[in-house]
Amino acid sequence: MFTMRITSYFDYNCVFCYIGRYRLREAANRAGVSIEWVAWAMPEDASPPPKPDDYREGVKRYVQAASEDLGLDIRLMRAVDTQDALTGMYYAREQGNEEPYHQQVFDARFLKGLDVSDRKVLTECAEAAGLSGDGYWNALDQEKYRMQLQADFQRAAHARIWTIPVYEADHRRLEVHHFDQLPTADGLTEWIQLIGTKAEG
Repeated sequence: MFTMRITSYFDYNCVFCYIGRYRLREAANRAGVSIEWVAWAMPEDASPPPKPDDYREGVKRYVQAASEDLGLDIRLMRAVDTQDALTGMYYAREQGNEEPYHQQVFDARFLKGLDVSDRKVLTECAEAAGLSGDGYWNALDQEKYRMQLQADFQRAAHARIWTIPVYEADHRRLEVHHFDQLPTADGLTEWIQLIGTKAEG
């Protein structure tokens, strides 16, 4: 029997990764597939498509509409250093608390307007996700977790992932270069089911 896993390249700075996360999880639950979260940072040689002149205003409108659809009050935030937040993901994964950790960090950033580069904020997120605060704090400086982060960055760069979110499954890729390309939960479900049909056929 074919077992599918969806790979999602993401960063906590990305509001579309946050919105897309809700849709992807819904689609994955419908289709009965798992999700692999891969940390992303802009590769040095990246050459993403240029943004249109009215991109910022379009983003605001899109996020407002998505907020209403999800029943959330999503705030647009300036980019911060997310390396600690991403490093903590591997500790959370190891402890079996990855999904609640993602949710707490994303919510802290886009619902509460908190600075997720602050280790105190991150530790509070970790504790809310069911992790040991002391264990989490100590994990942020452990080489094994930092190495996993760099491995994810290198994986994304090797795959020429230049924008996020990007979804992959069974050697097929769904790229989002602009917000209007972000698929709905229905669109993601159809994409997953199509891949599954081709893989089994």
